[in-house]
Formats: sequence, structure tokens, C-alpha cells
Amino acid sequence: MNQKKTFLQRIRTGAIISILSFSLLIPPENALAIQSNGTSSIRSSFYYKNYNGISNTKYDWWFTRNKTHQKVQGGAPTDINLSKYDAYFLNEKTNEKVIYLTFDCGYENGYTKKLLKTLKKHGAKAMFFVTKSFIEDNPQLARQFKEDGHMVGNHTCSHPSLPSKSVSQIKKEINDCADIFKKATGYKMDAYIRPPMGCYSKRTLQATKDLGYKTIFWSMAYYDYDVNKQPGKNYVLDHFKENYHKGAIPLIHNISKSNCQALDDVLTFLEKKGYRFGTLDEFTSKKGTLKISCANKYYNGKPATVKIIKNTNKDKKITYTFKNQKGKEVKKAIKPGKYTVTAKVDSNGAFGSAISNTVTFTIKKPKKMTFWEALNYLCIIYDNSEEIVKN
Repeated sequence: MNQKKTFLQRIRTGAIISILSFSLLIPPENALAIQSNGTSSIRSSFYYKNYNGISNTKYDWWFTRNKTHQKVQGGAPTDINLSKYDAYFLNEKTNEKVIYLTFDCGYENGYTKKLLKTLKKHGAKAMFFVTKSFIEDNPQLARQFKEDGHMVGNHTCSHPSLPSKSVSQIKKEINDCADIFKKATGYKMDAYIRPPMGCYSKRTLQATKDLGYKTIFWSMAYYDYDVNKQPGKNYVLDHFKENYHKGAIPLIHNISKSNCQALDDVLTFLEKKGYRFGTLDEFTSKKGTLKISCANKYYNGKPATVKIIKNTNKDKKITYTFKNQKGKEVKKAIKPGKYTVTAKVDSNGAFGSAISNTVTFTIKKPKKMTFWEALNYLCIIYDNSEEIVKN
């Protein structure tokens, strides 16, 4: 009886949606709003949206530079509020010295591995926007992006000017690219998109938002994408020296020999200026929540365990930082003494990465031990292998 009722409810729901679609004269491509990133949940936008009623006037992204290291002005028309579409070209609100490195990866030209090594050397994380061809031709590199802790965004399948495509074609370009990435790497693509060539319209911005993506433009760029007319290492370094600013999002192409040669010097220069390298989720997503506790205990030969009190970023990797009473970072808390522990959780689709509260706890010397327990205890006490010397 319940199955029959559920079946009838589904038929009734489908009929209502069909009638609404017909009465509103919404073409099939506008059913985009019914699905979001592969899910079948109905979004509220379905009830008000007709994509044919949204302007598809094509714009090309641009910005105005300055030599005073102030935040640049973005090139959106006055009637386009980027925040309405979850679109960004820099972190407008920050006063922190932070830069968000982004790389466009249309194809591989032999430089990406070295770029990754340079980023790792500096402990810098970046966003890599990839196309279908890059993923299919370089699945190991695509996987390495995620394994190295970087973010990977969508650069579409065929790198078209999005305003030249219908909404259904845009949906296919984006969803197919994300599906191919998941199949090739086992990782889910981060819900960020860089419009090919910086071409956009109100319609494309709304469509990508309805698919669950945030649009990322840029506040720094230079002529680096023609492999036959490279600007040179010094040009790239000088460009960063002249144009860096707080909250910047540089557009960097992975196919550029000049970028590969200059990146180490660029990052070194920015570090000397007091800059760090952040990830886009820091300011485009709601900050996640992570709370932990760690109880005092008596030494029992086993490391202390941390309890998760609250975690909004479920199923995401959590890393713990333990420090002993001397302030040295240790792999695990096992010896008697006072410790502190802080946890960090990676970002997910809804929330940015989060750092937990710092907890102080004590491991006490045991009151009674057998001979073998005492022997094991002495080995632990005089073993310094748990201490980490950070490079």
C-alpha cells in the first residue's frame, strides 16, 4: 500500500512540474535549475527562472591595474553585481597580505610537474582549472593536484566562449568535465569554474551558479599563454613586483616556460613581502566548524586520542598538531607530560577549511606497573623519535 502511494505521489509531482513548465513556456534547457551538480533536488530557482529572459550580452573580463599595490577595480558592467552570482576576482574584504594562486590548465606543455615541485617547496597551495583534454591526457598529474593538497576547478570540456552556448550546452560542458575528473582521479572536483577566455554574460553567470559553481575571474594577468611568444622569466617576476596586492587572484598558465622559470623567485619575493598563499574557499565559502576535546589520562603505552565534538565538514580529512610542554611538535602524544592539540579539517562543498580550538591535556605517570610495563615505560621515556623537527 505504501509503495503504491509513493508511486502515485511521484506521478503527481512529475505531472505538476510538467504542467508548470508548459504553462511558463520554459524550454527543456531551463530545467537546469532542477538539478545541481548531479543531484536531483529541486532548487528554489526553478520557480522563478526562465533563462531566455536573462541577458546573454557577452562581456570580456578586464581590470584596471595600479602601481601602488592597491586592490584593482574589476571590469564588470555597473548593472552586474558579481556577488549576486557567486563570482569573484579578488578577496575584496581582506586587509591581510594574502594571494590566491590560480593556474589555467588547457593542456600540458611539460612544465606542470616543476610548478608543483616549486609550490611544494614553498608550502603554497593553489587552484588548478582543468579542461577535459588535460584530465584525459594527464590523469596522474590531475590526481597529483589533489594528493598535494591543491584545489581543482572546472575549465569546461572544450574551452568555449560560454555566451555562445545554450544553457543545456553549458551544463554539459561543466558536468561532463567534472564527471571525467572524478572517473580519472577518484576525487571530486571543487565547485569553482573559470570561464574560458574570461567570456561571460548574466545568463552564463546565473547558469553556473545554479549548477553549484562559484565563478573565479582574476586581478592579475599578463601575456603568458602563447608558447611561441613567451615574455621571459624577468618579465614575469617584474610583473608580480609591480602589481601584487592584498587578496589578489593571479591568472597563471601552466603551459608557460616563463612562468615555470620565474615561479620560485616570484614566491620568494612575495614571502619576503610578508604574503602567504591562501585557498579560494577561505573567503568564498562559509567557514567550517571544528571542535575537539582530549581528556587527561594515565600513561598506558598508547597515544592520546582526540574526540570530535562538532565537525561541519564531515568525511573530509582531519589532521592533528600535537605539541609537548616544550612547545615542540610531536607525531603523537604518548609520554607523560602536558600537551596541546589543534585539529584542521579540509573544505567541502558547503564549508571552507576549519581549524579547531586548541586543547590542553596531561598524560600522567602511572601509579603501578609490572616489570614489563615499567621496562616499556622507560623505553618510551628515553625515546626521542616522536619529536618532529620542522624544516
